[in-house]
Amino acid sequence: MTGPMSSNEFGGTLLRWLSESRSGKASALRDGVRSQAQTWGLELKEYADWDWMRKVVALGFIDVDLRADRWSVAPPVLTRLPHADGLAVLTGARTAQISTRVEEAAREWMELITVPHAPEAGEAPLPDTLLFQYEDPLTLQEAAELLGARYVPCAALQLVELLPQAMPGPESAPPGGSTVNTLEKYELRLQRFVPVERDDEDGLYRWRGADYARLTRVRRNGVFHAVERETGVYLELARHHAGAMRWRPESGKGRIGIGRLLVDRYAPLPALHERAAVLCSGFPPSVGKQTQTRAYDNVPRALAEAIAASLRQNLETVPRLVAATGGRTK
Repeated sequence: MTGPMSSNEFGGTLLRWLSESRSGKASALRDGVRSQAQTWGLELKEYADWDWMRKVVALGFIDVDLRADRWSVAPPVLTRLPHADGLAVLTGARTAQISTRVEEAAREWMELITVPHAPEAGEAPLPDTLLFQYEDPLTLQEAAELLGARYVPCAALQLVELLPQAMPGPESAPPGGSTVNTLEKYELRLQRFVPVERDDEDGLYRWRGADYARLTRVRRNGVFHAVERETGVYLELARHHAGAMRWRPESGKGRIGIGRLLVDRYAPLPALHERAAVLCSGFPPSVGKQTQTRAYDNVPRALAEAIAASLRQNLETVPRLVAATGGRTK
C-alpha cells in the first residue's frame, strides 16, 4: 500500500460485499474480515474479526446467529437519533444501488454528513457513519423512499419494547465425558473464566462440546441451563448483587435527560441491548483505556434505565461533568 486507508475503503468494501451477498456463514465472514485485512496490508490483533462483526451488528448493518453459524444483512433503514438536533442515521444494507442514490441525493438535496471510522491499532475499520440532517421530521418518510430505505421514527427507543429480560434458558445437559477436561467457571472477582475440575456449585460455566464448539451454561439449584455468554455474565452479576453499569447526564443546558451510558468492559451488552445504545448516536462505543469501560453517547436516561433493568442491574447515576475555569472539567 502507498498510503493510509480510510474506513470507506475497508469497511465500506466489506459492507458492500455483505449487502450484495445478503447472507452466509458467520465463520466465513470472520475469515473474510481477516483475508480482507491481509489484502489491504493490515495487521489485526487477536479477536479483531469478532470485534468487527460485533460492532456492525450493533450498528444495524447485519444480524448474526452464532449458534446457527449464519449472518444476514439488515434491510436499509433511515431512523432518527433521539434528542439529536435534527439528525437521522442511515443503516442496514448499503448496496451499489443504495450508495448511488445516496451520492446523488447528497449532490442535489440531502444534507449528508459522512463520518469516517477512526480505528485504533490492530482494529478492522468499520463502514462510515452516514448522518442525514433535517429540519422537518415529516420529510424523513419521503427521503427514505427516495433512498430505497424504510423509515423508522426512532429505532433506539422502539427497541426498548423488544429488550429481553436476562434469565436462564432451557434446561441443558451438564458437562460430561472428554468435555470435562475443558471445563471453566466464571470468576466475578477476576472478571474472566478460569479452569476448574468440578461443577458442583451454582455459577456460570463453559466447556468444549463434542464438535469442539464452546458451550456456555448457567447452573442454578443444581440444574444447567443454556445461556448466551453476555447474558450469563449479567446473571452472575445479579446473583452477587454487583453493578457494571452507570449513566452520566450531559453538561449542556437542557440536556440533563440525555447522557453517556458507561458499561464495564468485562460485561459487554447482549446484541440487542447494544444495538439500542449504539443507535442513539450512530457510532460504536468509545473505549476508555484507563477506566476499562465502553461508553455509549446520547443515551436518554429512560433508555439507559430500561437496558439496566432488563439485565437485572441497578443503574447508577454519576455526577455530570461541570466546566471549570480554564476550560477544564471537574
